Amino acid sequence: MSDTSSSWAEPFIKILADRNIIVGYPDGTYRPDQPITRAEFAAMLNKAFDLQPIRQSRTFADVPPTYWAASVIDRAYRAGFLAGYPNNIFGPNRNIIRIESLVALVNGSKLQPDSTLSRVDELFTDAAQVPAYGRDAIVAATQKCVSVSVSYPTNRTYDPNRTATRADVAASLHQILVAAGRLPALATDSPAQKYIVNCGTAPSVAKITEADILNRTSIGTAPGIVVSSGRKPLNAPAGGITTPTAFGANWGDIFAGAGYQDNLPVALAPNGSDNNTVYGGGIGLGNSKTFVGLEASYTSAGTSIAQRGGVNFKLHKQFGDNLSIAAGWENAIRNGYTTANDPRDTYYGAITGILPVGATSNFTATVGAGSGRFRNFNDLIADNNNVNIFGSLGFRFSENIAVAADYNGRNFSVGLPLTVKLGDTIGLQVTPALLDIAGDQTTGPRSRFGLGGGIGIHF
Repeated sequence: MSDTSSSWAEPFIKILADRNIIVGYPDGTYRPDQPITRAEFAAMLNKAFDLQPIRQSRTFADVPPTYWAASVIDRAYRAGFLAGYPNNIFGPNRNIIRIESLVALVNGSKLQPDSTLSRVDELFTDAAQVPAYGRDAIVAATQKCVSVSVSYPTNRTYDPNRTATRADVAASLHQILVAAGRLPALATDSPAQKYIVNCGTAPSVAKITEADILNRTSIGTAPGIVVSSGRKPLNAPAGGITTPTAFGANWGDIFAGAGYQDNLPVALAPNGSDNNTVYGGGIGLGNSKTFVGLEASYTSAGTSIAQRGGVNFKLHKQFGDNLSIAAGWENAIRNGYTTANDPRDTYYGAITGILPVGATSNFTATVGAGSGRFRNFNDLIADNNNVNIFGSLGFRFSENIAVAADYNGRNFSVGLPLTVKLGDTIGLQVTPALLDIAGDQTTGPRSRFGLGGGIGIHF
């Protein structure tokens, strides 16, 4: 269409127009910035959907049988997409507002919100302007990537009570058809991607950081394989450099990564330079929001993935969006080790809380207790598997940048987790860190550089 090339919604409009789902005017224009009436919206619904009746017709006082849109209004009403107003009024010539059009699409498509994003307040800065009748609809739409707003990248608003334009409706209509599997999603590099409000199907980000390798009894543990839940793409936990958080992978999450740290003094790493690299990967099972999640991973420390490693499990349970508890067993199954205690089993419990301070920023705190790799230096030397306290603190500045510090039972470390979205369901995180900057210095200073990187996929 001749007038859409400069419109923010051009990618949505083009796909719909190419499939004859929307049509323009006889002069070849679409008029994307023009308001759309309720009658015009009903006509658009008739083009886009195979409307099947779920209720009886209703005679509206302001829609006579001879009205040009009488039949499309009737079909949209009977299919449950549109409703009327009190006093038997439909208002065919009224401009539809954005929240009304979204509610119509959600109701007609039978989208239901789940507990993933339970509060509108977490989605938009103008959430207070969303009327009560639209709150569930906007949550359900956001979870399915149907909510689209031209103002979202600038100030995270939805503008629910603004008159909907033909561009607004085309964008939401495109996304509802994508959610229904009838249209392909926009290309990941499309400039219009930024207008689609983040939702529960956004990518999970695997956060894989440095191994806590102090000596041969701790090689092969899985410190650092921590998955930021794919259900919290906007305000993911920020914490855990060498320690776990209580959030974990759920069904549909897979992750892989590697970590490197400068060599330790020979007294602490008798096996030499092959102790400074760790590889790992894992999957999620279950759902920590609805019942319980299980994260299963394999971590290898050595010159190759197959040289030696261990299988690890983390059982985790979320309470709402900002609190999780977990119990873990690291090195539950060993590969390539010569003795039963090489490395030691690690058992731990942890609780993580998130305090949001903005749409994409938060404080995160984790406290836990565990044996194995969380033991203090004396227990490591004596090979006593006593329980010790560990924890971490983090602050997320944005979806892309956070800082974190943790205590592993002996020493403190700090890092800078950097997150990049690679696609609709793929995320990458890289964490440069300074390890053991303070704490037990029994063998002398051993602060060193570490670098971890991981990729996470949600399918």
